[in-house]
Order: sequence, then C-alpha cells, then structure tokens
Amino acid sequence: SGSDDRCIRHYNLEEMAYIETLYGHQAGITGIDCHRNERPISTGRDRTARSWKIAEDSHLIFRGGSRVSSADCVSCLKDDWFLSGHDDGKLSLWMTDKKKAVATVDTAHGFFGSLPRGVTSCCALKSSDLAVTGSNDGYMRLWKVMTGQRLDERGIEPLSKIPVFGYINGLAIGPKARFCVTAIGQEHRLGRWDRVSRAKNRFGIIMLRGGDATNDENDEIENEESNDIDATHMEEVDGSSSDESESDDDDSGSAEESDQ
Repeated sequence: SGSDDRCIRHYNLEEMAYIETLYGHQAGITGIDCHRNERPISTGRDRTARSWKIAEDSHLIFRGGSRVSSADCVSCLKDDWFLSGHDDGKLSLWMTDKKKAVATVDTAHGFFGSLPRGVTSCCALKSSDLAVTGSNDGYMRLWKVMTGQRLDERGIEPLSKIPVFGYINGLAIGPKARFCVTAIGQEHRLGRWDRVSRAKNRFGIIMLRGGDATNDENDEIENEESNDIDATHMEEVDGSSSDESESDDDDSGSAEESDQ
C-alpha cells in the first residue's frame, strides 16, 4: 500500500502481518500495482515511477522528462511492462529496461475547454494486450497495447469506447475480459474540482464480451449435459450387461437341471 506519507508498506496476507516500509518517493504516492510478488510498480506526485526489487532492497526510477506531469494511476501488463495515466491527459507505456516511456498517447480522453482531461484510472488485463482507462469525458476507453520485440511492434492503439457518466475513479477487468467493474463518482478521487453534479456515486459492471461469454457458458452447459448423458448411458449399458449375465446364469442353471 502507498499513501501521502511517501512510504510504501509491505504486508504478508498469509500471516496478516506488517513486514517493512519502502522509502524513495519524494511526494505522495498516487498509484501502485504488481504483477509478480516481489516487483511492485508505484507512481507519485514527484513525477516518477518506481519499480521495487523487494528481495534486493533496491528500486529503479523512471522519469518522463521535464514536460511530463505526475501520474495518477498505474497498471502492470507483464513483468517488465506497465501503463501510467497522467493528470495532463497522457497515457504512457513503459518498459523496465528503458528510463523513458516507450509510447505515449498525448490526449487519451480529449479536452475540457483548452485543457486536456486527466486520466483518473487505468487497468490492464495481466499478460494480455488489453487495457482500459477512465476520466470525466463520459467514456470508458479500451486500448490495444503492443509490447513486441521491435520498435514498430510497440505502441498504444484505441479500440473502442463505452459511455459512462461521471468520474471513473477505479477500474478492474474481470477474468477473460468478460466484464469490467468501475467505480464512478461525482468528483475526482484526489480532489473536489470539476464536480459532475448529475452523476451518481456507484459501482458499475460493464459487459465487455457479452456474446462470447454467453457462448462460453452455453458450451460449458452443453458439455456438462453431454457428460451426464454419457454417464447415464454407461449406467444403462452396465445395467443391461448385468441383466444379460443374470439371464445367462439362469439359462445355464436350467440346462444343468434338465441334464440332471
């Protein structure tokens, strides 16, 4: 966990105990995510992103340059790739082997007047190329994130957008990207500016693969039914075979009696 005290606190959930405190950020921490157990990624108001090597008690610092503002959210795609959403509207793709962003979308959620809308939340489906972001422009946006080996195979491309009214302050993609859970509010999660008065503070579940999910469920149901039918058929066959064996025994017994 991270907070405005500039510290990251490490806990063991199996023992429900506090382990240690990690120091390094020079301002409040705005986001933290993890793909592996010992390599969390954090962002802060000091305009840096940091990759923590807990086992080695060290960390890497990523700076986007003097023109890059602080990030409000971060999400890991793979062990060495992560996304960051910034309050100046930029959506950046990072690689842990590079000190600067590999790819950047300048205005991911458009403008509010003459100023770009900040990215308030982002989430990536682990070990995939799908990511979603949120702001207060009225849409949840889906992105294709490319993390290839060559430079021309890396980047961020828009896929689609789904209408959501209000500030999208939190996002979480469900298993197999079938749905997405959103935390929607009237105000930004870090402040009380640009209030959307008609919005409602609520959670939302947005289906991303409605048809595919239904087909998958139908296939599972059909497979279960076919297995039940096969099991019933086997029982009937076993029962018929046992009946046949009993009839054979009866016939053999009657034959013996006739011989006697």
